[in-house]
Amino acid sequence: MPLNGIDAVVYGVANMEKCRKYFSDWGLKKIFGGKNKSVYETRDRSQIILCPQATKDLPKAIQRGSTVREIVWGATSKADLKRIEKELSKDRDVTVDKDGTMHSVDDFGLGIAFRLTRRRKLKDARRPMNSASCAERVNTPALYHTSVQPTHIGHCVFAVPDIKKLEKFYTERLGFSVSDYYTGRGIFMRAGKRGGHHNLFFLEAETGKASINHVAFGVEDLHELFGAGLHFQGQKHKVAVGPGRHHVSSAYFWYFDCPAGGATEYFCDEDFVTEDWAPGHWHPAPETFAEWFMADGIQRENLLPPTRESRDTKIKRKKNVRAGVKA
Repeated sequence: MPLNGIDAVVYGVANMEKCRKYFSDWGLKKIFGGKNKSVYETRDRSQIILCPQATKDLPKAIQRGSTVREIVWGATSKADLKRIEKELSKDRDVTVDKDGTMHSVDDFGLGIAFRLTRRRKLKDARRPMNSASCAERVNTPALYHTSVQPTHIGHCVFAVPDIKKLEKFYTERLGFSVSDYYTGRGIFMRAGKRGGHHNLFFLEAETGKASINHVAFGVEDLHELFGAGLHFQGQKHKVAVGPGRHHVSSAYFWYFDCPAGGATEYFCDEDFVTEDWAPGHWHPAPETFAEWFMADGIQRENLLPPTRESRDTKIKRKKNVRAGVKA
């Protein structure tokens, strides 16, 4: 049942205005904004959909307050949608919208939906980087980002009461692949055989109750990650943790507290895995979380962004200095 990843994440929120500002500042493109629904897009057109938490046709919440109510998965063909509908209809309700989007729930009560993917393939936008053995950027300073539009929604992370039950549901019923394990505490899974390291991470809920941990957004590279994080922190949004680099998935990260529930993450440079990838078993300890990280962002108060004079401006300024004219 080929799925190509997350097409959309639907939130039910207590404060629409606050959440709209958050995702606008985050760098998403607003597609639609109304009293009862707002839609934002990444560069590949995967979506964040915001609705008031009391909206009647939203799936039931997995926890109190603002939270993720549904993940929409992208399918690559109508035949795959039919197979998924047939499989899930064996033991749970399945409804289909006029546009063909199918809705149901998974085995811990989270809303799940499936539609023909609306994501688009992105053009290569990698920035040249210099190393000791290869100079890709010559006579040109690096590009410094003041903000970015995230490339895609990479993964969602939930605390859940029964990890084994969800591993069985997603792998046996929906065809997900296991990427890695936090031994006895968590599981990383991806929707397709080939792709980014994980689309779902289920972590054992210490309280025994389900909750959203975070939703992760890819950016192009390390330049964009730091540019996006610095910009977002500068908008007075609270850092949860980061920047840093994970051991599992190898990705660089930066997390922020999100008014829609849990946190959101910028990430880049995650492992790309295929059918030949062998799942690892990682010891669930604090030192496994990251190779390195900063606890509360990069402090840059009272610093003005640097400016770079053009060559002509610099020459003119030097001539003026030599002539005794104030620059």
